[in-house]
Amino acid sequence: MGHSSLLFARILRLTGVSFSVIWLVLAELAYFLSFSNNPSPEVGRTFVIIIAISLVSFALGVPFALIGGYISPPDPWLDFWLDPLRFRKSLKPVKENEPSELAGIWATATATKNWMVPNIGGKCLVEFERGSLFLLQRGRDDVLVEPKSVLRTGNLTIVIDTGRIASYGKVTLTFTSASDADTVERETTKLVGNS
Repeated sequence: MGHSSLLFARILRLTGVSFSVIWLVLAELAYFLSFSNNPSPEVGRTFVIIIAISLVSFALGVPFALIGGYISPPDPWLDFWLDPLRFRKSLKPVKENEPSELAGIWATATATKNWMVPNIGGKCLVEFERGSLFLLQRGRDDVLVEPKSVLRTGNLTIVIDTGRIASYGKVTLTFTSASDADTVERETTKLVGNS
């Protein structure tokens, strides 16, 4: 799914959640107004207006949130806050038989801090699976990294830019061999071309 489609799905989901929050707030307000000791015409009119707006908010909010959730790909930023179960499913589960140090390409990963997504850091196994890049760490959920650009900053270092908003920022991978860095750079560049 392209960047514009993901943006549309995010806007739809956030709009749905916003309408749902408005509905909840207005429903609470209507509940408290129903116990008002002042049965003036203004209070009655306000009560009717609040009920009408809350029904419209509910009628728009639920479909927007459901449709946005249905068409949205795995989205670490929104799923983390709006759908924790989906967020957990989008991460690869920790393997029971974790790979040995000798298997695969290992790198030391660091990422710019972003409080909206889980932290990346330390030694990890770099894996390409189903057209995606995963960073696997012992005892932790595997992390999906969606590259926007790849920059080779040294013989053993690659910087993967995942975007500034709602993402991991810049992920730096430092390898023990130049051939591992070459392989990961080549495969990650293919992912950038497909996004």
